[in-house]
Amino acid sequence: MSIKKDKKFEGINKDFHKMKSILYQQFDTLEDVILEGLETISEKALEQFSKNEKSLDQLELKMSHNIIQTIGLQQPMASELRQLISYLRMLGDMERIGDQLNNILHFFKELNPKQLPENQKESIHSMYDMSLIMVRKALDSFENEDHETAIWTIKNDEVVDDMQRKLISRMLRKSTPPNVALQDVTNILNFGSILNSIERIADNATNIAEASIYYQDGTDLRHKDLKED
Repeated sequence: MSIKKDKKFEGINKDFHKMKSILYQQFDTLEDVILEGLETISEKALEQFSKNEKSLDQLELKMSHNIIQTIGLQQPMASELRQLISYLRMLGDMERIGDQLNNILHFFKELNPKQLPENQKESIHSMYDMSLIMVRKALDSFENEDHETAIWTIKNDEVVDDMQRKLISRMLRKSTPPNVALQDVTNILNFGSILNSIERIADNATNIAEASIYYQDGTDLRHKDLKED
């Protein structure tokens, strides 16, 4: 690489790490909300959550611009070009994960009371934790060029899908008595929205893992069934 190209890649990588760090902060804050309820979270933490959401949007725009500029001006080699395209694909998914985390926080604001019921909390937290593990593994697989971890992430998308289906079915079965109150129906709908957002996070983690594999060996797994081998 030329010195100029080196600096471009170094800057892109630095922003990628910053974006990843902010995303994990969002996960940590929202985990506290899931476990303890929205009203236990400090105003300062919620303000930081909002600032982080804006930072993720800004970093996506900045990195996209720098990647496109690097492709256009620095004449990257084939492997470098594949890396840049993989970055570009992952950025959108990372930003969308941030959006889904923000959506979950919004749904909590619509709950009354603003916390999960005890009989649902553990299951929802398990699904949330699984989606976070998928995101971590997908991003790590890219940085470590770890093919097996990327494949693990893609395969476990079905696990989160199954968890979502079972949780929604159980909520409807347990929470819909003959004379159900309007607020209870509203809560059920918001619980379902929270689960949908968590499931979409897992989908985005799968997309990141697919981009990681594309970077490692050039294989494009989008819209394809994963073979056992």
